[in-house]
Amino acid sequence: MRLGQGAEVLDWSHALPHQRELLTWRPPPDIDPGPVTEAVLGGWGSGKTYAQGMRYALLALQAGWHPAYASKRPQAIVVGPNLRLAVRNQLELVESLLPSTLIKRKWASPQPRILLQNGVEIHAISADARYEGESLVLCWCDEIQHEVYSADPTLFTNLVARLRDPKSRLRNPRMLVSGLPTAGFVKDTFDRPSDPRLFLRLWASRQNTRLAEGVFAEIQKATPYGQEDVYLRGQWTQHPDALYPQYRPELHLVDDPGNRAQPVSVGIDVGNRSAVIIGQRRIVPGTSETRLHVVDEILGDGLATDELIERLRRTGWLLAPGKSEICVDPTIRRDELAAIRRYYPNVHLLQRERADQYYEVQTGVRLIQTSLRNSTGAVRLTFARHLGANRRGVIESLTALRFNSRTGGMVVDDLRDHPNDALRYLTCAVLGRAVAAPEVMRR
Repeated sequence: MRLGQGAEVLDWSHALPHQRELLTWRPPPDIDPGPVTEAVLGGWGSGKTYAQGMRYALLALQAGWHPAYASKRPQAIVVGPNLRLAVRNQLELVESLLPSTLIKRKWASPQPRILLQNGVEIHAISADARYEGESLVLCWCDEIQHEVYSADPTLFTNLVARLRDPKSRLRNPRMLVSGLPTAGFVKDTFDRPSDPRLFLRLWASRQNTRLAEGVFAEIQKATPYGQEDVYLRGQWTQHPDALYPQYRPELHLVDDPGNRAQPVSVGIDVGNRSAVIIGQRRIVPGTSETRLHVVDEILGDGLATDELIERLRRTGWLLAPGKSEICVDPTIRRDELAAIRRYYPNVHLLQRERADQYYEVQTGVRLIQTSLRNSTGAVRLTFARHLGANRRGVIESLTALRFNSRTGGMVVDDLRDHPNDALRYLTCAVLGRAVAAPEVMRR
């Protein structure tokens, strides 16, 4: 594979197929000028950093000086969790990938940087240094899962905002990103499959076919149990303090969109970011036990209760008197209850009282955890596969919510609490008796 400003410039025929896809990608021609993000997240040894080094070098060659710059130079940066890593893992990598004839000058201090023959100046920056001032043509953030990026969410936003050089030869100044596909900040920022300004690929360690077996064995030894998805398979993973570590897409997302002729029950959490979770009862194959299958959801930002319930009615799901339940927040207001009863006067409305064992949040959370998977491996709570694609829906709630390791309570997250609350009300109603811990009587 030959790339660059001429066939003699860059000969990267050693690039692997997944790396070639990155090197040859182009932003959609119909999007407006402005920053575009190219993110490669993957397991250890998958070749993501090396590939982004090649991509960065290629773009730097395309972003060269022209007369409109006059005495100034196009500015580009590489950003690491600290300056040492930015120099060693990124700046030196880019330099090594380019023929020495394309490097005009290099500095070690006071600011590590290199100057290319085409006039592009590349600086190494520490993420916690709060880069300000310059307008950039190109930026590369490595080890994006590092806490220095998530500690201040404005840090990454500020770096993207720097990609605004009006003289740039790149119609779309570029933000390159590499690191591990972890939950929280990384997933929230880059898991946007419908965004035309984002190129995202998740790479597994095994895609690097040049990775020696001995090296892969060492990576396996260094991978914590239960974290194989992120470190080896290059898949989105949950936070180490995940509220629901029992959730696994391969177990809980199933090809069952629901039966419109079958009654449903719903959990409703009203508020500024309302949520309705719609589920049907199923029988676990080979048993007489009940499974709750979530078939749909409604996410109602800013909707009044009347509007939310009207939207539920328009979905066409069957709420049948005597067969369905509407499960609500124990602290729901009277006017909100009245609005629900106006639409469904004959459907049983379940509101927990303080004396009820399922009134407490922690009890409901434990019930969801057990329903997802108990110690015997039994799964009693599943979801229609299409729900996995919804932003801020019930699946994202399951994967993103965390508990506070110091207090043992749930970390408040107003963006994702509401689908979880609605699911909790519904799960307690459908599976409460079946999954609850048995009462042990004292003799």
